[in-house]
Amino acid sequence: MGKVFDEEIITLKADFMKLGALVGEAVTHAGQAFVDHDIQKAQAVITNDHDINHLQIYIEKRSFEMIALYQPVTGNLREVVGILKAVTDLERAGDHARNVARSVIDIKGKERIASVEEIIATMAQEVSQQYDKSIESYGDADQDKAKKTAQSYDKKIDELYNDIAAPSYQAMAKNPEIVSSAIIYLNVAKDLGRVSDYSTNICEWTVYLATGKIIELN
Repeated sequence: MGKVFDEEIITLKADFMKLGALVGEAVTHAGQAFVDHDIQKAQAVITNDHDINHLQIYIEKRSFEMIALYQPVTGNLREVVGILKAVTDLERAGDHARNVARSVIDIKGKERIASVEEIIATMAQEVSQQYDKSIESYGDADQDKAKKTAQSYDKKIDELYNDIAAPSYQAMAKNPEIVSSAIIYLNVAKDLGRVSDYSTNICEWTVYLATGKIIELN
């Protein structure tokens, strides 16, 4: 089993990192599209979500096949299980990026709040950076980087969400015409927050990959 399994796991991990890159691109482009009011870029994120879903399904299927075929144990099993678990978090992060992209289309033609969108731009950038660092830590099986990433962004992202939510609710109370836009802002902030949560999950799976221990990092 040794050499053949090793080759299989290298290929599986390469596919996982490819999926990680696709999702990372979706997260970054969705945030940029919302900030830039770029419907064309948003539509590309929505369209490319199919590629993310197809690759996720393939990785899951191949992971189960490898477990059934090779019956790996200890460290080998941990590598396959880690990918099998983490791939779900990647796909869900991609779903929330797609939601942000859809919001670009939904808000078109509506009254907007520039100050809130500036905070959304900051949150989108921070979430994208957190996601990229999480994937890097997984690729390197670097539990120290994973722990540092989760801890350094957790509070920051929560604060940015609150900075978006407060003025959005205030605007709704003062101006009925801004309600639909404010609701979209809140939804975008929630979607970005969920991407952050899934990035933290990836960091937790990195620790599992390195140590075999399942821990919570937030």
